[in-house]
Amino acid sequence: MMKRTILLLLFILPIVAYSQIPFGLQPSFETNPNGHYSTGLGIADINNDGWKDIIIANGNDMQRQRLVVYYNRGDGTFNADPDWQSDDIDYHGHLAAGDINKDGYVDIAVSVYLGAGGFGHPGKVKIYFNQGGELEGTPSWVSEPLYSFSCALGDADGDGDLDLAVACGEPYHSIYEPGRIFYNIDGSFNTTADWQSNIAMGAMDVAFGDVDRNGFPDLIFVCQETDNYVFLADDMGNIDEEWDWYSDHPDNYMNSVDFGRVHNASFPCFVSTGNDQLGGDGKIKQFTFVPPVPQHSVPTWESNQVGYGSGILIAEVSGDEYMDLLYGSWWGPLTILTGVCDFWDPIPAYTALETSVVEAIMMSDLGRFNYQPHTATMKLIAKVGTIVLEHQQVERINGVFVNGLLIDKSEYCHAEMSNAISFKNHIMPGSMVVVEYDYMKHGDIVISNWDPGKGNFIYYNDNNPVGIVEVPAGQTTLEIRGLSPVPAREYIELSYYSGDMHGLSLSIHNMLGERVLYRELGSIQGAGRERIGLQGLPAGQYNLSLHAGNTSRQARFVLTP
Repeated sequence: MMKRTILLLLFILPIVAYSQIPFGLQPSFETNPNGHYSTGLGIADINNDGWKDIIIANGNDMQRQRLVVYYNRGDGTFNADPDWQSDDIDYHGHLAAGDINKDGYVDIAVSVYLGAGGFGHPGKVKIYFNQGGELEGTPSWVSEPLYSFSCALGDADGDGDLDLAVACGEPYHSIYEPGRIFYNIDGSFNTTADWQSNIAMGAMDVAFGDVDRNGFPDLIFVCQETDNYVFLADDMGNIDEEWDWYSDHPDNYMNSVDFGRVHNASFPCFVSTGNDQLGGDGKIKQFTFVPPVPQHSVPTWESNQVGYGSGILIAEVSGDEYMDLLYGSWWGPLTILTGVCDFWDPIPAYTALETSVVEAIMMSDLGRFNYQPHTATMKLIAKVGTIVLEHQQVERINGVFVNGLLIDKSEYCHAEMSNAISFKNHIMPGSMVVVEYDYMKHGDIVISNWDPGKGNFIYYNDNNPVGIVEVPAGQTTLEIRGLSPVPAREYIELSYYSGDMHGLSLSIHNMLGERVLYRELGSIQGAGRERIGLQGLPAGQYNLSLHAGNTSRQARFVLTP
């Protein structure tokens, strides 16, 4: 009731309402557009340096373009241009990330919507395997021809490795295809699908999730022109080829999907964005599954009209342990709805000022400022092949113990940022499972944008420390001792120490490397403070440099409106 009261005061006290959501109204950082039609998005440590990188698949249905990677610079920041790009080009759709061949490096699976000839020619799905910290330039595995805009990694046959599920179809021309699964066979795949759904669909997205809570992941397809479908796994983890549930509402035109729960006591659900470009009502729909799973059901909740709905994410943002709902649309803003009971308040708690053609939304603590260690202890009452951790976004699995024994990573699998762990050997009733992991507490938001004139966005979380001081060991002649307030608004105050009588100066650069402010401070020895007005600068992330002779020190801060 308190949460709803605060939301109803939105127009009277906008600062109070927005203070629940720890993000500025403008992106903190934007990559260079480079004419990219950015679509697929992944967050994963590609080069194994301990920092999450950003993977983008470009092209969509507009132009054949490359898969690219932006490497984390070791502090949560990124270069404006990609650090790596694929050798091949395609009409890339969405992607999935995970260690497919269990060599300790994250691999990338990518859907290709259309063939080289464009519309009228089927695409494919392909895998770029990671070769010791760098993705191969050309994918070494490519599927049979198929139309696919999205794919997902998960254990579809109960053997503890990542299989590849593929959403198939091309709704613009009413081309329907069966959904497909390619089974992982010791890190390799057949080029022809091992599993096909018994019904053809206009599927736009696909997700794994334990819908019926039997301890094995099921498969969800959301579609345009055809119904949405769920295919359940049996008690050995094998997903049924015949559908077990379909959505019962007319004019189904859905775009993207996410699976989870509003809070830990809720039943599982999936949410999907409606996109009314071709039809439908353009609303987000939630389907909640109370056991036993019915053969069909209507939405348990609907949003207000979104229009061209696109990327969607269930994540905890407002700090109240209820999952919030982040979504975007074509030529619309990032929007956040807060969780209330078993659904979401339809009145936005946050609406960004910047608009774009959003394709995908993900969250991660990119600077590792607030990784939260957690130990989950579970005594099982039934056989399971997959356990689901209580936190929606899991940054890192540190160790898995079964009956007191640490099991090797080759004995289980999980997709990047997923909270599901699937086991090679199913866990028997009465067993004790302990999982040590880090979860996301204050995550940053990353968005892939289709707009060729706009880059991809990062909204850095205001709760994360934003000043990163670089002081070499043993050198104290020049130090940045602090920046406040955090985040900055109209000014930033610098505290520093200078050990020599050199002329001091400071400069501020935006994330494109452009200098936006310079100031001479004079010859100062000892501790000092300097208040710097920031009026006229747009909201975003900035680097401050303090200079004394040939020595300089840097710190990072975020400016909010």
